[in-house]
Order: sequence, then structure tokens, then C-alpha cells
Amino acid sequence: MTIKGKADTSYLLETNKIYAYTYDDYISYREKELASSLIDAKGNFALSFSISQPTYIYLMADNAKSEMIAEPNRTYDIDFLAKDSDAVNTLSIAVPVSMMFNNSDSTEINYLMADFSNRYEAFLEYNRPLISTKSSFFFGRIDTMKTLCVQKYSAFNKRYLNNYIDYTFAQLEESITLKENEKIVEKYFKNKTIQLGNNDYMMFFNQFFAVTISAFMAEPQTQNEIGKQNFASLMEYFKQINVLANDTIRETFILKSLAEYFRYPACKVSSVLAILDQAATQCKAGENRRSAENLKKKFSVMNTGNPAPTLPFQDMDGKTISLSDFKGKYVYLNFWTTWCSSCTQEMMMIPELKKIYGNKIAFVSISVDKKPESMKNFLKKNSKLDHDKNGAGWKFLYCDNYKKAKEEFNVLTVPTYFLIDPKGNILQSPADKPQDIDTTFIQIKKKK
Repeated sequence: MTIKGKADTSYLLETNKIYAYTYDDYISYREKELASSLIDAKGNFALSFSISQPTYIYLMADNAKSEMIAEPNRTYDIDFLAKDSDAVNTLSIAVPVSMMFNNSDSTEINYLMADFSNRYEAFLEYNRPLISTKSSFFFGRIDTMKTLCVQKYSAFNKRYLNNYIDYTFAQLEESITLKENEKIVEKYFKNKTIQLGNNDYMMFFNQFFAVTISAFMAEPQTQNEIGKQNFASLMEYFKQINVLANDTIRETFILKSLAEYFRYPACKVSSVLAILDQAATQCKAGENRRSAENLKKKFSVMNTGNPAPTLPFQDMDGKTISLSDFKGKYVYLNFWTTWCSSCTQEMMMIPELKKIYGNKIAFVSISVDKKPESMKNFLKKNSKLDHDKNGAGWKFLYCDNYKKAKEEFNVLTVPTYFLIDPKGNILQSPADKPQDIDTTFIQIKKKK
């Protein structure tokens, strides 16, 4: 299938590429690149990739994101519209933008989903008073509205659309249900097809089980079970929850629980990774085996003791360099941007650190600005930073793919610091900031 069209030319100030992504699974939400295209001077682009069924995808240019459903063997002609002038630009949070379909018709799935969404929003607006009071009378209206929608769109015979309608109402019912979760289970889980690869089903799944997961993960007994580092034991433990009688649903619940548990201060990373390693081979559902593998990769990123990623970067002269080029010395690594005031203020402390510890420690600063010129112009104006072009002392590099750096280095914000040992393994993740790193550097300097 092909997506061709025009991106607003304002994006050319920030990037010359547009990407198509989907999620590899809906537990880890690991991004999967489907295609990329250059954006020419007039904004034209063309993305081509293969899919076997209707698939949720999103397009990204810089940090602007627009979503759609792609169907096999179709050609879409779209306009990728500009970002709102008031949008706040951040590294890790995408800015939603609209796209306009130039060759859509009343039978095309994105048109039909937008049509349903407009009716659904009007329904919510009309019933706001009943929603706010969680009136039981509102459930009857939900059933009536859902029946009318199913009747209206059934003629199009689009399973993806039917799922979208079904689980949109499921999320609404779950959000206003106080005690009668059994009815939700009966209606949306019991004897229903488990759709681990469907975005709408999994949004409902994750929402429905969120409270249960939080409650169980806070219990000492659950944490003890995780401490056993045994996936089969966890499968047996969670049988106590009636809705988890189905093996596949229980597997999915456990993986989602581990994903949430990883954020807890009490989380033992080694235990979680050991369980995920087993789940990647023991889960019955292929989607869950993939989720476990993706979670394992996600949670292993920049763990202490692991080898540092070897992602290539560009130096000031355009030469390709990776962290493996610095083996033999400790590396104090930071990711930064020229527009981040805390980044630039903290970097002003590095020349003094370099002066004291530069014989044992290489200082590497990687810019994730939109264009390398931003870094080069900044360094020209700040001679105090004393960057070296020969690789000794302090090396300034440019990352032209922030999304890749985010994935491999877990850079969610700037500034972010890491310390790498002479063998190329992670020593501190994250490392202390320049104003706090002295004690660590003193210990390194004492080593022979």
C-alpha cells in the first residue's frame, strides 16, 4: 500500500523526512518503523509498505504525529497539516496534528470512523448530566446508541470498524461502572475473540485491568511471587482472579503488570527480566511472546553492566563515530539540546572537570537538536566549551535520529547523563550531573 501526499512546508525548517510507524505490540508499545520518505522542497512525499489487514499506523515528521487506519492494497492521498502555532515542542511527547484525505469516500474506513466519532461525541455531549452523576439510566441509552450504530455501519462489513465501535463503548461503560464489573466481563471478555493485535481492544484491556493491576502489584505477596523469578508460578498465582481463567488473558495481564511494576521504586529489575525471559518462550500466544521479548529489550536498555549501544553519530566534521571508538577510557556521556537552558548551564562546568580528569575520562556530548547547524553555531558562540576536533578530551557529536537514541539509550528528556567504563559497559545509568559527579571521578582518578 502507498501513502502519498504533501506535508506542510513548515516542517522543512525542522526535518526533511516523514515516517510511518505502528506498534509491534500493545503491552510494550514498542514502535515499529514501516517506511520513511524524504520530503521534497514542495512538501511532497511517498510512503510504501506491505500490510495484510487493516492496521493502525501513525505518521511522524519531526515530533508531529497524525494517526490513521491503513488498509491493504490502497493508495492514500493526504495532506499532513502544520502544527498548531501554540504547540509546545518537547523531545518525548509528540504533538498531534491533523491530516486531510484527498481521495477518501463514504465507504473508506477512516471516513467511517470519523463519522462514527462525530456521532459518539454528540451523544456524550447530550448526556453529560447523566455521565457526571453515573446514572444507571445512562446504561440503557448506551445500549440503544450502540445498537443504532451497529445497524448503521453493518452494511459496510468492516470488522475493524465494528471493533472500534464495540470497544469505544466498552471503554465508556468501564469508566462509569462502579461495582458491576462482572457485567463488563460477560459482555466484552467471556466467549469473545481475544484481539491482542488490535489497538482498540488493547486500549480497553489496559484500561479495564489498570485498577486490578495497581491493587495486586502493591501487595507484598505479589512482590514475593515476582521475587521467585518463575513465570509458571505467576501464572498459577493469578488464577485466583476469576476473569483471568483464560490462559491468554492471564498471560497478557501478567505482562501488563510487569510493565507497570517496572516503574515501582521497589522493583527488582533482575527478577522482572528473568520472568520476561521465560515468558518469551512459554507464553501460548505469539503476540504475548513478542510482547515479552519487547519488554525485555525495553527494560534492558542502559542497565548497569550491559554494553553501551553502538549507534553511530556524526562529529563536527561529519565523520561517523560510535561510543566503541572510546574504548580504553571512561566516558562521561550526556545528551543535550541548544534550546535546553539546564543543558547548556551544566555543560559550562565540564571544562573544569575535563581539566582535572581528562587524562582518564573522555567527555562526549551528543546533540539531539533538529539540525547539526544548531550545535555548530552554539559552539562557535561559546568558546569556553573548548571542543576538540581530534577526539581527545571533549567530543561533540550530533544525533540525526532522536527516536533511535530514545530507544537504544532511553533518552526521555535532556539533559541525560551516563558513565561508561573502559570496556564499553554501562557503569552508571543515569550518571550524576556535572555538579555532583566529582566523588565518582575522584575514585576513577585513583585507579591505576
